[in-house]
Amino acid sequence: MTNFITAYLVEVERRTIRIVTIDPGNILAEIRRHIGCELIDMVRIDRNHCIVVDDNGLTDELPGFTELKGYGSPLAGNLLIIGTDASGETVSPSYPIEEFAAMLMIRYPVLSPEFEMLNGPTVFGSRVSGLSVKLIGVVPTVLTEERTH
Repeated sequence: MTNFITAYLVEVERRTIRIVTIDPGNILAEIRRHIGCELIDMVRIDRNHCIVVDDNGLTDELPGFTELKGYGSPLAGNLLIIGTDASGETVSPSYPIEEFAAMLMIRYPVLSPEFEMLNGPTVFGSRVSGLSVKLIGVVPTVLTEERTH
């Protein structure tokens, strides 16, 4: 019988974080499948936890990105939070999912219309004259098993 490893998957476009399972017999393929890329990199959170990221994620177009408190660069794409043991092997995280969610800020762009007033002899009203972009930030929503679908 296989003892599965748990991990926390951050889905940027959904702005959520949820628990997923990883087969320890196929860790690398499972990680790649969850975050949706071939080349991965690790960002250390602390001595016992890492975030697995798409190594080329910042070179692609981004619908959003994630910031990790205390880390200077944005993280692109879906993220997988894993635990590591003393020998560097992948294990389940030792902190609750809510603690990791609180360390993250998902940022995404929102377009806001700008209006100009029309006031002439035959026209009265307003029209869209342009768009401005705002960057909104939210902590990922923690999904429980019954809310993952």
